[in-house]
Amino acid sequence: MEEEAKKKMAMEIVHPLEEEPNQTQKEGDSALHVAASRGHLECVESLVENGANLDEPNQNGQVALHLALSRGHVEIALLLLSRGCKPNVQDRVGDTPLHIAAERGLSAAAQTLCQLGIPVDVQNAKGFSALHLAARHGHIDIVRCLCLSGASVHLKSNDGMTAEIMALAQEQKQIATLLAKVRPEKARIKLVKQLSTMEGPLRRIKLKVFGHPGAGKTRLVQALQRSSASSLNSLMESVSRRFSDNLFPANSVVVNSSSADPIPPPLSAAINGGSATIIMASPSKSGENADSSADEGIHSGVPSSSSTTSSSSTNGIGHRHKTWPCAERGSAGRGPTQGIDIQNVAFPECGEFSVWDFSGHEPFHICYDHFVGNTDCVHLVVTRCSDDPTDEYKELLYWLNFLKGRVTPSEPIGHCGQIARRSVVAIAGTFMGGDCPITRNEAEAMMRTLKMRFETHFDIHGQLFLVDLSAQVDCAGSRELRTFLARQRDAILMRLQRPLRMLDETMAFMDQLREQYAQFPCITWPYFTTLIRSEVNPLASDGHCRQLIQQLQLIGEVVYLRDEGSEIDFIVLSPDWLGTHLLGTLFSPRFAHSPRASGRFSLEDFGAVFPEVTDPADMLQILETLQLCCVADTDFEFTVFISAAAPQDVWLPNRPRFVYGGLRIKPARGMEQTMQSIFPRIQVALRRSMQDFQDPIEADLAQWRYCSKMLSGKMEALIRLVGEAVEIQIRGPPEMATSCIYYLEDLANLVEQTGAEVAPGVSTERHFLSPAHLREHKTSPAMFTPETIMEMQQNESLIIVNSEGEEEEFTDVVCFGSKEAAGLLTLGVDISVSQLQLSARSELAALLDAPNTLGMDWSIMAVKLNLTEQIPEVDSSGQSLSRTDQLLTEWALHSPDSASVGKLASILQEMGRNDVKELLFRRVPLYLFSPVEQPNRH
Repeated sequence: MEEEAKKKMAMEIVHPLEEEPNQTQKEGDSALHVAASRGHLECVESLVENGANLDEPNQNGQVALHLALSRGHVEIALLLLSRGCKPNVQDRVGDTPLHIAAERGLSAAAQTLCQLGIPVDVQNAKGFSALHLAARHGHIDIVRCLCLSGASVHLKSNDGMTAEIMALAQEQKQIATLLAKVRPEKARIKLVKQLSTMEGPLRRIKLKVFGHPGAGKTRLVQALQRSSASSLNSLMESVSRRFSDNLFPANSVVVNSSSADPIPPPLSAAINGGSATIIMASPSKSGENADSSADEGIHSGVPSSSSTTSSSSTNGIGHRHKTWPCAERGSAGRGPTQGIDIQNVAFPECGEFSVWDFSGHEPFHICYDHFVGNTDCVHLVVTRCSDDPTDEYKELLYWLNFLKGRVTPSEPIGHCGQIARRSVVAIAGTFMGGDCPITRNEAEAMMRTLKMRFETHFDIHGQLFLVDLSAQVDCAGSRELRTFLARQRDAILMRLQRPLRMLDETMAFMDQLREQYAQFPCITWPYFTTLIRSEVNPLASDGHCRQLIQQLQLIGEVVYLRDEGSEIDFIVLSPDWLGTHLLGTLFSPRFAHSPRASGRFSLEDFGAVFPEVTDPADMLQILETLQLCCVADTDFEFTVFISAAAPQDVWLPNRPRFVYGGLRIKPARGMEQTMQSIFPRIQVALRRSMQDFQDPIEADLAQWRYCSKMLSGKMEALIRLVGEAVEIQIRGPPEMATSCIYYLEDLANLVEQTGAEVAPGVSTERHFLSPAHLREHKTSPAMFTPETIMEMQQNESLIIVNSEGEEEEFTDVVCFGSKEAAGLLTLGVDISVSQLQLSARSELAALLDAPNTLGMDWSIMAVKLNLTEQIPEVDSSGQSLSRTDQLLTEWALHSPDSASVGKLASILQEMGRNDVKELLFRRVPLYLFSPVEQPNRH
């Protein structure tokens, strides 16, 4: 109300002057001066549109831009600049708008003014330049901006002071140090040049390799390194594998395409006293399981090559001396890939890649979402052709669904539901010698099916690359796969922003950092930016640092971990330390088979496992950021390691007076395997949520394997994994029915939000449970599907029929019988189509964009939506944009009051597209809840 009153007062000032917008007051201030100084953005816009003079000075020589900046109204200042006001007017004391922005620390305004190319060395009546003022008042980001724009550090004020001396006088030591570094002109020119972009692209991109254990991922990467010129090396390597004890792991030798000299193996092979015994996969099917598993562990004796080797010293290809111990392996030093194996490889005639080999073992999958999701890379899914075709197809479906779920869909939606920036995916089939077990026709048929199923999300290559892992020379499948990789690498690099020139200097500095932080190669984001500015380039702004860290991630040099809870982000300097050492050790048998049934570990436990880390609390902070654990009392709870089963009396039928309610949150069809890997993360989120209770004494949480029980006052909640769904049951006293729906809604939102964080590409559905059956404690309570609930709403009924044919009231099912809570619901049929999620819109487009025997459904729908005038414009977009999605957007804009889900469902039914209507009902929220403040909510 106060804000509205201010606007009204401002408009009362402005309206009489709109016809004479340049009329001034006695003090010489025009209406524009007044509105700009008081921060009334709408008034300024109105006056500008009515022809107000933007550059008219008042009695002090100040224009509206001066006044807006002097009061800190940056948005108004940017508006005036965008409308063409003069950016460099001096007032009576010689101050320009840049002087004011520099003095007040208005970074956005200062950067905009500098980008306009104004003179930055203008001095005011006291001889102060903008640099003097920024240095004096400690605004180091503006000092950097001015130095980048060519501000002179040698200018002296009327008192003979340079900006550097002025900074020292005000004890602004950081700024003084920066100005001292840029004082020599050659140094300043070099530093400024470093912050420009190179002409060429990044040196490498990531190749992410997935597949079940035994698929042959590691050996496939080695096969890709062969070429005709390296046939002799391949033969010698094979002989060495067959007739020696294999002192070094095979993947510790990387052959540069321009040199045949192998890079020496890492020193840690000698430090750790281990050796890797390499066993070639047997071509006979009977021995494949054991041998192929060993193939995945070709590098098992020592850590793999580092993706963090500086290109400045080794062209980015090779190995780093490791100072941390190896992740635990099998008793013979063999075993599958542990965690994520990372190495930089230059494939012949293909280019350089940072290869990330993701272990196929399921325990590791819980944390892969932190490393998967970016589309500026190539994904390679590997399968073993000798497997049963049905099993092979299921494995491919698993990994493709896994990748689909971990990628966040992006706008705009293309023809037939294709999302923007689809992930590049290829599939390789491996075999050992002889004829390939799969025929060309079988391969083509399988790839057609997969391409059709995943083409909305993946740019999936239509060919199955068949690679003979036993071949001693470059096979045809390897050559074809390298050609594909080279083409995709060039295409991705072409669309990426060109790297900063300081990237090479940063990579050289990163080598020093890794040596300094060898035992625990993690630093915070603020400290990283400080180091970059102190050791690489003092002029690097926050924007430059963000651009730099993005490029370092794209080439596999670092991992950026965002901690939403503490708001402190971390930089992992050695991705292979995180992928193979920390995660490889954490999910090794030593932890996975821990006698700690509660999943709780102390700092001392981690100190014993990671003795090289001085403070185990630092390690656990990284694991907390990965959402793998949470503080519980004095210990750290790792829910993924909880092995204790829920007790039999966890949910006794001893509350007959209580009201009951609940639901199951299921993943969309085709993504059924999602929830099992997500549930431990849900349990971590539940533990964290305990910190949000207003009165912790009234709350309690107990957790077991795939089951949690939470208490909030007199209310009880049971959260557990049932099949592939997360089930939530709530019960509480009848007088707390309204609080029960808040409780259920909070927990359901927590589950859905956690699921969206881990797998943003997976849609979920709410299936409500029969409260009558819950009260009776039936083992398999009846359910109400989303379609059933939406049909009930569409029919304006209050009665719904459950899966066993029994009738119950909607308010009992959803609202615990509370009429008060029911009044706070907006039903799903009344929700606007503009509120549909991107994934739902993509699925609708996939079903309606394609022509059928009766014509084009989208055009029929346009007629029924009274949007016939928009058809030509929508149709002109071709296949670049979804016509269905465009129509729904136009409908929501032209008819916001009637563009509801219920109306769309009725039209789809008229069109005979009940399949699309059912999909809509499964994807739309069943209701929107508008809660009021409740006591004791968490």
